[in-house]
Amino acid sequence: MVLARFLARAGLGSRRACEKLIGAGDITVNGTVVTTPATRVIPGTDEVRYGGQSLCLQRAVYYLLHKPGGYTCSSSDSNAERLAIDLIAPPDDVRIYSVGRLDRDSEGLLLFTSDGDLAHALTHPSFEVPRTYLVDVTVPVSDAAIEKLQAGIVDRHETLRALSVERVEAPEGIWRLRLVLVTGRNREIRRMMARLRYEVARLRRIAYGPIELGNFNPGYSRQLTDSEVAALKEAVT
Repeated sequence: MVLARFLARAGLGSRRACEKLIGAGDITVNGTVVTTPATRVIPGTDEVRYGGQSLCLQRAVYYLLHKPGGYTCSSSDSNAERLAIDLIAPPDDVRIYSVGRLDRDSEGLLLFTSDGDLAHALTHPSFEVPRTYLVDVTVPVSDAAIEKLQAGIVDRHETLRALSVERVEAPEGIWRLRLVLVTGRNREIRRMMARLRYEVARLRRIAYGPIELGNFNPGYSRQLTDSEVAALKEAVT
């Protein structure tokens, strides 16, 4: 098994995050520092260590969380007041991490797993897994703004673009958009809206690929069903 994949399945994070750990010289195999992610290891035979701790493959678990606003997605952040991961109670012997992120002030569907391979695929731009959001603003959104959101907006040398945008029903005094993205750039929607001079009053993710949030209160969490896990894997094949 390729070392980066082994680390992901051992619960150290996504494949991308594990490749960074390897490149930084933080991983040893049989007592030797290894810096090449493609190094092959034999689970149960080769001794792989991180931070002095021996690693082994974990069983895969999958969770859905309705993240409330005010929670940070990092698995450990000394500056964060509240961590989203603390709202989930995985088995003691399994390390989980979020599939992508929602910024601290955003709400909605957040997936957690110990399956690094699936997490990597779900977040990789090449698979174009759609993420669906509801965006609330307090002033009307023009047709021209909607066209720009779909055509692409340049911010910080990146072109940010929504796959689709539509107006949806909202309470009085609120103008709500339903946006679908296939990339996971940092604060992407907030950056696009700011470029168009709209202030986001509320931002919620209501679907990630085939998984929908449903009508659950913020803070609610549950394990994904077998059929939901299969649907996620189908989305990246």
